[in-house]
Order: sequence, then C-alpha cells, then structure tokens
Amino acid sequence: MEANPEPTQQKASSTKPLRICCYGSSSSHTPSQYTAAAYNLGQTLALRGHTCVNGAGASGCMEYMNRGAHDNNGHIVGVIHEKFVVDGSDCLEGANSVFGKGNRMLLVAKGNDLQERKRLLVEGADAIVVLPGGPGTWDELWEMACARHIGFHSMPIVCVNVDDYYEPFREILQRAHKDELLYKHPSYILHFEETSEAAVDWIEKYLADPNNSTKQQKVIKRRSSILKRLQSNVSGSTLSIWGRMTSFFGGDVDEYDSASEKRLNDVPVWHNFAVFSAGLSLGLLAASRISSNGARV
Repeated sequence: MEANPEPTQQKASSTKPLRICCYGSSSSHTPSQYTAAAYNLGQTLALRGHTCVNGAGASGCMEYMNRGAHDNNGHIVGVIHEKFVVDGSDCLEGANSVFGKGNRMLLVAKGNDLQERKRLLVEGADAIVVLPGGPGTWDELWEMACARHIGFHSMPIVCVNVDDYYEPFREILQRAHKDELLYKHPSYILHFEETSEAAVDWIEKYLADPNNSTKQQKVIKRRSSILKRLQSNVSGSTLSIWGRMTSFFGGDVDEYDSASEKRLNDVPVWHNFAVFSAGLSLGLLAASRISSNGARV
C-alpha cells in the first residue's frame, strides 16, 4: 500500500464548521498525484474542523481522503449503498476501514439505483469539492452543476484541477457560454482550483460573503404552500412530478415573492379547472379533426 503523503502546515479555519460533500475516484489504479490531493483534502477539512462527506470507498481518492481525515481526527460521514451490506449484517464489503474505528458515521442508502445515495451525500451540505474521478464522479458532478445552474440549490462547487484533469470541463462550459447555451456564466456553475487546500480556501471565502450566504438560504428555503395549492387545483398534473424532483434537494425552489403567492391564492379553484378543461377540449377537437382528415385521404 502506498505511504501517506507528508503532513502539511494548515492554517486555522476562519469560518464556522462546514459540511463538505466530496466526490472522487474509487479505482484502485488511481494515479498517485490524485490520491495525494485526496489525502490533502481530508487532512485540510479535518484540521479546519469541517466534516468530510463522501462515498465511503475503500480505494482511490475516496480511500485517501478518508485516511487523511481519519489521521487528523476529523469528522467523516460515509454514504454506501445497501448492496454492499452482506446478508443484512454490519459487514460492509465496499466501505473504507476507517468506518469501523472511532466516531465515524456510515449511512446506508436503499433502492435499485443510486438516487438515494446521491441525495444523502448532498443533504445538509454547505459545498461540494470534486477530485479527479471517472463516470460515477462525473455523474455526481454534472447533476449538481445542472441543479445549481437552474436554481435548485446554490451550494458552491469546486473542482480540484490536478494536472489539468478538469480542463476539458472548463473548456466545454466556455464553449457553451460562447454559443449562448447557458443561463448563467460558467464561473457561477463550476469553480476550479489547482490544489485541495486552495479549494477549501475558496469555499470558506465564498461562504463568508454575506451575499452568498443569504442567497444560499433563500434558494433552499421551503415554500410548499404554493406548490401544494397548485397540486390541489390540478390533481395528477406534471406539478406533482415537479414536487418529487424538488424533494431530491430537500425543499422547493424559492423563486416566488409574497405578491406572487397572493396572486396565486386569489385565483379560484373553478377558474383553474375551467382553463384546464377548455385546453383539454381544444386538444381533443384538434386531434379528432386531424384523424378525420387523415381518414379522407
């Protein structure tokens, strides 16, 4: 097994303790420069009093970030899928060994896919750090980048760009911006730093800004009254699907002001039903005419 990187001098955190979700490779063949960055990330988070939340992997970047946090008595939360629990026992095949030692929390996600696991990883997180990884890491990264882009959350996301690993992602965002395919500037969607320590520095500085902190609280705040009223007026509509989607991030997106809510509450139920019925009738009429014209042809 490769030796741990040498400890580095760390400055004390200037912010309150944070919960940081960390993505990274689980491959046992992960290059040493990436595992060194992972160890440094775990070490940095531990020494600054932050919690390292990750996929609990026993290899790759996940192994080394857990080792770095554990060696420095840090707080670690691992999230593993139930498929790695052997016969319902406490024996976890895929989990890092640090979760059998000391005060470490291990959450077991259920389901026939990875959605619950991904939800638990980001639940309550203040920010996301992304180390080099493969398709699983990219999936986690781009799902959360997309959600930030369209306003489902405002957690800052920073990629640790070791040896320019994430340079193609930076370039594709710049190309999309140039071609006017983005709603927001690339720098809002993803941030890039060369080292793990620099990534944590950036997160602390970003969250220390009152404007960013207030915005983050506003986006995550629940505003269920509007959604529930819409669902009650148009039962079974696509709005119920919207509700299930927003629940992934722990709440509804707060994009309405009090005036918008009042206008919505002032609309009678019968009016919404009438509009819906009229639209449905027009759709059926158009479909029948198209069908009859086709039959004459």
